Amino acid sequence: MRPQAENSSVVFGCAVFKAEILALKERYWPDLDIRFLNSMLHMVPDELGSRLDKLIQKEVSSDHNILLVYGDCCPQMETLTEHPGVIRVRGNNCCDLLLGRQMYRRLSHEGAFFLFPEWAGRWQHIFRVELGLNAANAASLMKDMHKKLVYLDTGFFPVPVEDLEACSLYCQLPWEVLAVSLEPLRECIQTAFDQFKR
Repeated sequence: MRPQAENSSVVFGCAVFKAEILALKERYWPDLDIRFLNSMLHMVPDELGSRLDKLIQKEVSSDHNILLVYGDCCPQMETLTEHPGVIRVRGNNCCDLLLGRQMYRRLSHEGAFFLFPEWAGRWQHIFRVELGLNAANAASLMKDMHKKLVYLDTGFFPVPVEDLEACSLYCQLPWEVLAVSLEPLRECIQTAFDQFKR
């Protein structure tokens, strides 16, 4: 029989909200074992799935519950949760997890392109290297799909105004800052933990 308490679980999470999850851990789950994977693995979804699968395979025989704090970020995500004792938080992507479903949908319908604090400082690498976009095609593509850049300010880092202004110029989209509560993220993690107790 698998242990039920949070401190008997191993969490694998995306480092895109490492600071935020560690703050929640300190307040709500101080004994929790949390391990983070590089957020840039989102750019290579198959590798993300492979890495998670290997990590889960190592833990699956340890009698620990395994919680994945990820959206539907790789093709293997559904298969990964077929292992006994493995649960993933509910959410389509990291923005959905952080904002909560209602706010995420509203902002998405408004044409928002979300920037996490962890990614805002390396937007140039993401656009130019990972996505292969120059200023001309970045602006064309982004304006076709989005109407604004929304920086998700969780309060752990200074707002990177210069980076946001440069990204705005590159994409030809206005930017804004949204102060974000950690409550939706806390709630989705706790809800997943509660499933272990059933």
